[in-house]
Amino acid sequence: VSVGAAVAPGVYNLTVDGTGTAGNRSTPLTLTVSAAPDYALSLNPAALTIAAGANGNTAVAITRTNFTGAVTLSLGGAPAGVTGAFNPAAPTGTSSTLTVTVGAAVAPGVYNLTVDGTATAGNHSTALTLTVGTTPNYALSLNPAALTIAAGGNGNTAVTITRTNFTGAVTLSLGNAPAGVTGSFNPAAPTGTSSTLTVNVGGGVTPGVYNLTVDGTGSAGNRSTPLALTVSGGGGSSVTVDFSGCVVDERAIWLAFQDGIGAWVVVTGVNNVYTFNITQSKAGLAYVTQPGGDNEVTVQYMSQAEFTAATINVCPPPPPAGKTINGTAAGITGTDQTIVSLGGGTALPSFGAFNFQITNVANGTHDLVGYRRSLIGGVEAAIIRRDQNIADNGSVGTMDFGGVEAFVPATATITVGGLVGGETVSQNMFYQVGASCSAALLYVNGPGGASFTASGIPGAQQRASDFHGVAIIAFSATAIRTTTEYFHTLSARTVNLGALLPVPTITTLAGPYKRLQAVYTLPADYPGLTGFGYVNGAGTKSVAIGATPAYRGGAATTLALDDYSALTGWDNTWPPGTGSSGNWSISGFGSANAGVACTEGGSVKFATGGGTF
Repeated sequence: VSVGAAVAPGVYNLTVDGTGTAGNRSTPLTLTVSAAPDYALSLNPAALTIAAGANGNTAVAITRTNFTGAVTLSLGGAPAGVTGAFNPAAPTGTSSTLTVTVGAAVAPGVYNLTVDGTATAGNHSTALTLTVGTTPNYALSLNPAALTIAAGGNGNTAVTITRTNFTGAVTLSLGNAPAGVTGSFNPAAPTGTSSTLTVNVGGGVTPGVYNLTVDGTGSAGNRSTPLALTVSGGGGSSVTVDFSGCVVDERAIWLAFQDGIGAWVVVTGVNNVYTFNITQSKAGLAYVTQPGGDNEVTVQYMSQAEFTAATINVCPPPPPAGKTINGTAAGITGTDQTIVSLGGGTALPSFGAFNFQITNVANGTHDLVGYRRSLIGGVEAAIIRRDQNIADNGSVGTMDFGGVEAFVPATATITVGGLVGGETVSQNMFYQVGASCSAALLYVNGPGGASFTASGIPGAQQRASDFHGVAIIAFSATAIRTTTEYFHTLSARTVNLGALLPVPTITTLAGPYKRLQAVYTLPADYPGLTGFGYVNGAGTKSVAIGATPAYRGGAATTLALDDYSALTGWDNTWPPGTGSSGNWSISGFGSANAGVACTEGGSVKFATGGGTF
């Protein structure tokens, strides 16, 4: 039985017939026609994109029909430099893996290849589209490509990684750096397109020009780009900011400085001490602390001379512990308030007779000053014992304010100049004694007003070196003004408050956090330090900015929080957020002359003003 190639597969019911003189006969024959032995090829994927110098795989599937023989596979249409390897090369099963290798010299483009099969069942083919891409590569660049850093300081540059058909990590390093110069990258092995390099220059590095490199190592090869470093001399412009005396949550978690009006530079501290150099006539310091878990951003602008005069101890150590002196106050009723001072130490106000203890009394000879103030208008009394040098833990004995050593204080009318409507006024009185001009507190929260009666020491009990200091406080809902004026003889006088601070122009600058700017002109009463600050409504994020007169150069003042978001280690959540609300304030400080505490007519004035944002 022969079956033609065109016969459709299926079951056919045939017969075998016989014809003879004895008659015709037949018997059935069932014929099943099956499909001819064959196979077909397919690919997954049917298109490959391979960079020059690399390779790629595709899976070859062999679909068989009544055929179990070997199929020898090959790659057809491949240009020079493109080869294919099959595993297995002549499968008797239904699959194979093709690895296409593209030589480094193959030109980028699209190539139409075939995967071909040869077998006893015939030859077959399937299409493979090959796209040849460029070789994986990357390049490094810097902005800026040149840095000038003072010995003892640091500076930043942005590293850009331009990638071509390459997504792997690039490990960065600083090359050709002399001793004392180090570099840190953030991130150190980027898989993206950028990193920040911070170059630290030790204080002992010789000034000069150094040709460094920024080097990259990756699976696509090693690359490099030049960095010119100019190290300037530190000289007398070295600044040291010391947080080591602070409790942990008041130490800086981030610190940067600004030389002149240049870029801010992040400084890494060593044991909570930060050192950097400034070359310009003025500079800025910014740092972040987190007392009690809150965020405080502090910015201070000063002259170079102010920054470099001495180490800036943010939390200076307490003075050496002085002596502890004991005593008893008598001749006091339950409506009298009594304060006793000696050598810079004060026993806090108390009512009625009491045993007192004065701590941190300076060594040497000092004047003991006590004052009894009546809260119901009764007779007041004072005691001064001159030239006391009592041993540590010793006693002054009893100070009897009703006894023979007590004397009636002097009184005088003080007129307050410069008051405006709606202010509440109170007054405190100090008495400066001894060669050290130690402050002895006589009384606090005395009644005030446009004029009031102040109490102090009569002339008969005074020494030429003694001075009164009356502090007047006037406050309203939005402003506070204080004036402390010093004079020897308590007599009628007018004490002028400083001018009200102007309402500043408050604007919001662009940025990823709340950047407020205050513009104002300080009245002549406040030629000293000025400050601008703001805090969010919850009181958890605050900004304080201060500027000395040497930095400002005049009364016109503009203070604003700069944008630090591009600096290493900065967190945009530290200041108040862009959509936050809260309170702002400005302040001004001034004094009539230096050493005002023991200067006739010397005065210190301070004022604040505030509002909401």
